[in-house]
Amino acid sequence: MSANLFRIVLIVDGEYISAWQSLMLERLQASGGGVLVAVIFRQPLASGIEKKINFFLFRVLHFLDGKIFKAPVNAQKPVSFLDQLGDVFFCAANSRRYQKLLKEQTLDVAIDLTGQEPLSAVIASVRYGVWRYFHGYPAAMMDCYVGIREYANREDEIISGVERSLPSQSVPERIFYATTSTDMVSINRGIESTLWKMADFIPQRLSELAQVGESLFFQNASARLRQFPFAQQYASSPPGLLMTLRVLWRYLSNFIRKLYNSLFRNEQWILLTSEAGDASSLCMLGHFRKLIPSRDRFWADPFVVEHEGEQYVFFEELVYANGVGHLACIRLNADGSYSDPVTILEKPYHLSYPFIFKYQGQYYLIPETAENHTIEVYRCEAFPYRWVFEKNLMENVEAYDSTLLEHAGRWWMFVSMRNHQSCSPSEALYLFYADNPLSTQWHAHPQNPVVARASHARPGGGIFEEGGRLYRPSQNCAGVYGRGLNINLIRQLDTSTYREETVSRYVPDGANDMNGVHTLGLGEKISVSDAVHIHRRLGMLDRWVVKLSSFFNYAGHRQILVVVAIPLAWLWFHI
Repeated sequence: MSANLFRIVLIVDGEYISAWQSLMLERLQASGGGVLVAVIFRQPLASGIEKKINFFLFRVLHFLDGKIFKAPVNAQKPVSFLDQLGDVFFCAANSRRYQKLLKEQTLDVAIDLTGQEPLSAVIASVRYGVWRYFHGYPAAMMDCYVGIREYANREDEIISGVERSLPSQSVPERIFYATTSTDMVSINRGIESTLWKMADFIPQRLSELAQVGESLFFQNASARLRQFPFAQQYASSPPGLLMTLRVLWRYLSNFIRKLYNSLFRNEQWILLTSEAGDASSLCMLGHFRKLIPSRDRFWADPFVVEHEGEQYVFFEELVYANGVGHLACIRLNADGSYSDPVTILEKPYHLSYPFIFKYQGQYYLIPETAENHTIEVYRCEAFPYRWVFEKNLMENVEAYDSTLLEHAGRWWMFVSMRNHQSCSPSEALYLFYADNPLSTQWHAHPQNPVVARASHARPGGGIFEEGGRLYRPSQNCAGVYGRGLNINLIRQLDTSTYREETVSRYVPDGANDMNGVHTLGLGEKISVSDAVHIHRRLGMLDRWVVKLSSFFNYAGHRQILVVVAIPLAWLWFHI
């Protein structure tokens, strides 16, 4: 299919749409995936008194959250989209012009932003159906309530995606899923991240449809959706007063937890070494040795290189007083000891994730340089300590944790990216390919982002082969950055399709005095990972506090507590 083939009709309920939807239109027009030919205006649904009260409550919540955490909800700001349009056809739903549009125009896709039930006449008139955004579980269409239930219920991720309605289907068909991390502190930050991320969904999917064609597009969509075990449910009513009270309770509990941690805990990224295992056991970290730096710094993002019989670990070192990471290296000895760290690369901007690969007999290093908006590559002049700048592989990008793989005659780059500052840099995995790893002409994969889940997207170490299969470590950043680690089996990798399946995962959640892990470096005999080490000032008492907190944070336990407390209170006051 060629670009600009798709003729698109937009359905709105007025001149004003949300700011994130306006950004979607800008990116749609810039993507070359289609051309907007018409706009249909629908009459907004009348709001009952209950809906108005609920809407007012959450407006107050958004305002308070924005003031307390300096996080206003800009994505929901109403903006006029009329000045973005060129020569398009305007009509009101069910008018004569509307009937003329559906009868005389060839339409491929309808994008419905109203949140109402799709127009049956439009469904019957467009080739690829009516596309709508949804969010949450159960799903909802209007962005004014996004993220409320997830925050109140302490869920780690906010689901969002795109569905389409066709004449032959009684329920809409999901064609894309994504998740964003629920911010543990601010409800508004989770909402902002979700909505601005959603702005890319339809432009990207239309671009994919244009590149790979209808048959392969829907095959790929079906394969991606199998990773999401969610039913096709819809919210029957918006959240109300009870949900507001639960949000306020979480604000209070978050404050208490933050105060407790500041008084009685200290967390520090460290390194762990253990014997290398197979793909199904790499995430278990059953037997390991902790390499703990001095308390004025942390170590993270380890990569193992075996050179001339010696084992070296390259990693990020960040001294708290400086606030900017640099790259360092240690040599591991046979008895488990290690040499003093040596700084190998330092810049005015932040460096981390020292991915090292070998090409034509030469070592190269790609650090994470997102702060400089580049993907840089360095060549080794004297292993392991002297590295010189070679070139920029990409410029004007915000890219994190670039990871290269040579496969099937091509070089592939897996990298986490974000397209808006309010979005997390850990929730969208982009894939590119080129003829050689030093190329500056990297081709974007049509399925980008090939993984759009907060719990699975961001690279977590080098891709490795076992038993003829490729495995990709990835970070679990759902709820909090660096929460855990996944090992994903790559099922298919070519220029039109990417598929993977998670085979093992590890989330420490306090086990072994660790509260996070996010990068795995593999050698032939040893594996090195990083972890958040918990320094407990209260010792065993702190562990009991954590257990009690986990018990009462579980919704079922809270309900049992209430059921038991009410009769006990009645007996107390009546004896």
